[in-house]
Amino acid sequence: MGPAAEEKRRVLLVCREESYAHHFEGVAAPENVEFDFVTNDNEPYASTFDALFIFSCDPIGLIEEEERREHLIDWSTKKIVFITPAENLEASADILYTPVAGLVSLEKFLLYAGRAIEILADYPFLLEPELNYLLASEVKRKKQRLAPVERFLLQRERVDVPLRDAELNILQLLLDGRSTKEIADDLYYSVKTVKRYISNLIRVIGTTDRTGVVVHAIRNGWVEPYRSEHAAGIPVSAIKENM
Repeated sequence: MGPAAEEKRRVLLVCREESYAHHFEGVAAPENVEFDFVTNDNEPYASTFDALFIFSCDPIGLIEEEERREHLIDWSTKKIVFITPAENLEASADILYTPVAGLVSLEKFLLYAGRAIEILADYPFLLEPELNYLLASEVKRKKQRLAPVERFLLQRERVDVPLRDAELNILQLLLDGRSTKEIADDLYYSVKTVKRYISNLIRVIGTTDRTGVVVHAIRNGWVEPYRSEHAAGIPVSAIKENM
C-alpha cells in the first residue's frame, strides 16, 4: 500500500452581508485546501472547518453582537480572520486585542485570495501588511510599560516655579538620587553651595525637605520617565552645558 493521502485543511469563507457577497463568488483555493463559501450563519456546518474568513463592514460590532449570543461551538478553538473594506481597516484594528487570527482588507484579500487561504491553513496568523506598524507599536508600548524606570529626566519647560539654571541642574541630580557631596563633586561646587541651592529649592517649591522636592517634581509632571531600554542616563557633562 502507498502512503496515506495527507488530510486536507478545511477553510470556510463567510459573508452574510448581501451587498458584498458577489465579490467572493470567484474566489478559489489551492488544491491542498478544502474550501467553501457561504452566505448564511449555519453554525454546525461552520464548526466543521479548521479556519474561517469572515467578512464584515464592522468587525468590532460583529464580535460584540456574537459575544451576546449563546453558542453551541467553542469558537476560540478556531482560527478566524476578519475581512473588511480598506476604508474600515484601521478603525477595526482593535479586534487584534481579541483572540482572532488576523485582519485583512477586502481589496487585498481579493487580489491574493488563494495565497491568503493557504497562509491561514498553514499558519496561526494573517495580517494586512499596512497594519504591521500598529502591531509593532503595541508590542513596543507594552514592553515600555513593563520595563522598569531607569531615571526621571527633568523637562525644564514644564517647571512652573521660578528656578535658576543652577537649581534646575541640582534638581535633576536630586531626581537621579545623588547625595549632596556627589552633586558637589559632579558640578564642581562646594558642599555649602549645594546645600544653599537645595534649601532654595525647598523654599520655592514649598516642601519640607529634598525628598518632597523630588516627589513634587514627579507628581506635577515636570519629569519624563526613561525606562531600561533607553540609555542609562544623560552624562553629567550634558548638565554642565546648561550651567
